[in-house]
Amino acid sequence: MLSPTSPDILATLVCALLSAWLFLRNRRAAAQYPHPPGPKPLPLLGNLLDVPDPSSFPWKTYVEWGRRVDSDMVRMSALGTNIVVVNKLEAVNELLDKRSSIYSDRPRMVMLNELCDFGWGLAFMPYGDPWRNSRRIAHQEFRPGPVKRFRPIEQRVSTQFLVNLHRHPEKLMSHLRHLAAATIMAMVYDIDVKSLDDPYIHTAEEAGDAISATTIAGSFLVDIIPLLRYVPEWFPGAGFKKKAKEWRISVNRLRDAPYDDTMKRLLAGDLKDCAAKYVIETVGKSLGAKDSGYAEFIMRSTLGSLYIGGADTTVSSLGSFFLAMTLYPDIQKKARKELDRVLGPHRLPSFADQPLLPYIEAILRESLRWNPVVPLNVPHMLTEDDVYKGYYLPKGTLLVANNWAILHDEKAYGPDTSDFNPDRFLRPDGTLDPDVRDPAVAAFGFGRRICPGRFMAMDSMWFTIANVLTLFKIEKAVDEKGKEIIPDGEYNRGFLCHPKPFPCVIKPRSKEHEAILQEWGHTDA
Repeated sequence: MLSPTSPDILATLVCALLSAWLFLRNRRAAAQYPHPPGPKPLPLLGNLLDVPDPSSFPWKTYVEWGRRVDSDMVRMSALGTNIVVVNKLEAVNELLDKRSSIYSDRPRMVMLNELCDFGWGLAFMPYGDPWRNSRRIAHQEFRPGPVKRFRPIEQRVSTQFLVNLHRHPEKLMSHLRHLAAATIMAMVYDIDVKSLDDPYIHTAEEAGDAISATTIAGSFLVDIIPLLRYVPEWFPGAGFKKKAKEWRISVNRLRDAPYDDTMKRLLAGDLKDCAAKYVIETVGKSLGAKDSGYAEFIMRSTLGSLYIGGADTTVSSLGSFFLAMTLYPDIQKKARKELDRVLGPHRLPSFADQPLLPYIEAILRESLRWNPVVPLNVPHMLTEDDVYKGYYLPKGTLLVANNWAILHDEKAYGPDTSDFNPDRFLRPDGTLDPDVRDPAVAAFGFGRRICPGRFMAMDSMWFTIANVLTLFKIEKAVDEKGKEIIPDGEYNRGFLCHPKPFPCVIKPRSKEHEAILQEWGHTDA
């Protein structure tokens, strides 16, 4: 007899009934149009046992599946859920961009959105009016024109990063986390993040851990069997409930703590120009006139989404940049030749120099491409039945863009995609080649779900890379016998990928450059 304390048995029965219903619903369409190819599913379970472990390079597994069946897309089914992974940019653009009206929803994501309470996040909200309002605000603040007003903040925070790097080069990854958090907190909330011990940084990291651990398909069984969310915390195998409770605290603090602090300063007349000030004074009043509670939710959600979304790309891509400079010293030499030619011996790069420094731009693009921050994009959910190249894609299908495959496409980037090579973006005369795919087309998402903060992120990373290469030399560390230590290039793998700490030596290029850093340090003190 079925018992309320037997969630696994109940879930299996429900999934069996659901699978049967889906089979009958789709039989007519599937008879006319086949599903995309993929591993052969098992009865009831589908391909549940085929889903790659999130820590074992699933993006490479999906590329291999595509090669075996000679298809741009591969399909899995897991207990009635239809999942399609797309490995080619052309197919992704056709579906997520040109057909975005039916490909812009999100799956339920029980672990992240419900148990961890991250359903307010712009990247994870269902497609509807709250998402549209939040997205409109974010786009308004971070369009290419308006975002330039934040460049003085980017310069100030980047300068502090350079000083920190000079003082404690062994803490590189920590300095990168501070750079990312300080930049976005100043832009969004006018909050000055002074040190790595700032609680805002810890909150963002803990909330980021929740995203990284829960967003890859198959990470938690509760996303496939939602009924498991009702399993009591003490039940065997329900450790995910305890973890979700811990993450939930950080997720709510991420949304509310900086907003509450900013609101107090706004009411006291002590808030400088920032995204929050614009949102509260303009959008808040217009939405609040209709529904103050709804307006409050949208403002908190939008600003919190900007806060968490602005950090990961910077930390990962700049981490990849430092790793590549350690492994490929000749690239540094070539970059410095360009910098010295444009700047001369005594000037530092500014945003005005950007068009004159194509090799620095190429290094930035390669830093985005080489080891992408998000190898597998957040799933888009199809809201209507569709057909693509003769393949049937039923309503409810989860479509995942394989960013890693797109950014390692040999037809776009050549046969050496595992190498860090900025020259792939340049013509023989050293100018940028517009015919080579800009990695930004995949690094920041697709269609209506593309990251609104991408222009800010690119600005901040360019300025930091240009100044690091002007002021510092990055070299391999040596062991006690004087032998060079070659970094293994390992990354923390999950939904978000960051390079693991690696040994390197970072020091000023010259006495003159060291004097500049020391002067900045005295000014800061």
